[in-house]
Amino acid sequence: LSSPGLRLRGGGALSLPVKNMAQDLSVNGARVAVMKEEADIAAAVVASVKSLGAEAISRKGGFSMAIPGGSVVKALKGLSKDDLDFTKVHVFFCNERIGEYKCFKNAVDSFISACGIPDANVHKVGEGEPAAVAAEYEKTLASQDDSVVTKGADGIPQVDLVLLGTGEDGHVGSLHPGSDEVKASGQGKVCLAIDKDGKKSIAVSMDFMCAAKTVILSAAGPKRAPMVCEALRGTYEEWQCPAALVKAEETVWLCDTASIVDFQK
Repeated sequence: LSSPGLRLRGGGALSLPVKNMAQDLSVNGARVAVMKEEADIAAAVVASVKSLGAEAISRKGGFSMAIPGGSVVKALKGLSKDDLDFTKVHVFFCNERIGEYKCFKNAVDSFISACGIPDANVHKVGEGEPAAVAAEYEKTLASQDDSVVTKGADGIPQVDLVLLGTGEDGHVGSLHPGSDEVKASGQGKVCLAIDKDGKKSIAVSMDFMCAAKTVILSAAGPKRAPMVCEALRGTYEEWQCPAALVKAEETVWLCDTASIVDFQK
């Protein structure tokens, strides 16, 4: 392996299914868990939520996670109601289309209902114009008890876990390459209002993602291999690979042998 800053890990804070792991690496401060197959990533997501959730509940009495839509959340169908004390789990959303609420519905269908998470602990995005909705959601995050959401070094709300899928272009959540939203990084914003092409939504900022205790990025399949390589090697152009900008207290990439192949050339 030729990338600078890469070493084999001798363990880690997360409990991951080692039997399904091809490699466990550290690359420039991030943990890169290479699963044998794409399907193994779902098991790794579930194992991560279980281990981080149990640790947070034991340490401070609650567990908070911010989730997107898509396959990352569908992986949480693998959670069982007996895996955690789900009365102490709080769910927030990384992005949401106002009025459609696909991320909320996907989460309810995938794990919220089956695990019995109380309605009061599921923090759905509100109705209205994006700027007002984003401001209200930021208040929701900031007003949580310390057992749920703490404060980061810059006063930004700190959740225990942010789960993120990645696009082939490197987008995460609703932060797309070259967009105004990704360029808002470093401004101390928490929630961003998006009103473009008739689509009204909100998204959490890069600053919020980086304030989290742990961020897990899922990147599977050969089509993501060029993006994974650029992100881990740092060879992307400015603002053109949002996934590469995610650097939390603990940052974990879940890849498979197909998505890591370009990086390992």
